Amino acid sequence: MTEQPANKILHSKPIIIFPYWGYENNKKCEWYFWWTIDRCKEIDPRPIVVLPRSTVIRQDAASFINDERYQSLEVVQTWSVDTCQTWLAGWGYVLDHYPQVERIVQIPGDLEYVNKASEFYDNLRDFIKITDPDIGIGDFGTGDKFSAKSLVDTYGSYSLLANWFPEVSKSIRSLPLHRPRSEFLNIKTAVLRELLINNRNFAYEQTLNFLIKSWNFEEVKWKYRITTYPLGSLSDNKSFRDYRACVDQIERIERMLSLLWREIKEPKKKNGESDKKFEEKYTVFSNEYDKLYTKSKGIMETARTTLRALLGV
Repeated sequence: MTEQPANKILHSKPIIIFPYWGYENNKKCEWYFWWTIDRCKEIDPRPIVVLPRSTVIRQDAASFINDERYQSLEVVQTWSVDTCQTWLAGWGYVLDHYPQVERIVQIPGDLEYVNKASEFYDNLRDFIKITDPDIGIGDFGTGDKFSAKSLVDTYGSYSLLANWFPEVSKSIRSLPLHRPRSEFLNIKTAVLRELLINNRNFAYEQTLNFLIKSWNFEEVKWKYRITTYPLGSLSDNKSFRDYRACVDQIERIERMLSLLWREIKEPKKKNGESDKKFEEKYTVFSNEYDKLYTKSKGIMETARTTLRALLGV
């Protein structure tokens, strides 16, 4: 690890997630990636880039590694099952090596289709520099309700979240936040550490998981100060090939939400409580889970049918 200059006190540490499939022969993605690096250098002269080892082995990071600008970065290579797991690797690296840093800023490095680019990049520059909220989430539109991002949220995130955690769902929309799975995060290190250490971690859907864990179910309010920042509009291609990716993402969202519901709602036996009383509570819990799971299966079936029709599969 390369240390920061002794006289340089960093308030925020940016993490850029390198494109899982690289940017070989993709000039749009390459330009966005290095533009993001330059913006992050405004708050940190040596930002972190999390680079999947599988990307390196496939030679999909060859032009990045051979770029002379590579030497100005702190590159962390890690094994991961997908892009989402690299988030956890990057967060853990900062928590372990930069305990004095007050905030961590995470930016995806694989965007290609940005609508009104100058506006988006100006907003992103401001987002990187925010210091006020406990959790800042960069929100964005897609410009196309039939894009893969929109389809996953419309027929997956929103519907499933409303089923399993209706109060959280309502509060997320009133923030307002349109992309609860956003990859743009600017979070206090102390809050991130608490969320990671005191809760179950997932290798996917980290933002949605954090939002649920940030909800106080007893007091029916947020535990932390959460602020959303409109960035602009992103878009991605509509293709029948998106079907599998959309279904994969919706299914893993459902797995996470149902597991979290069981974990959060499972009754705990109180001191002096009789076995019979606790068994009755557990029966109510089990019955409620079965009802929600049945509804969830219906949501999943509707999602698959709709996706096939919209994507022309």
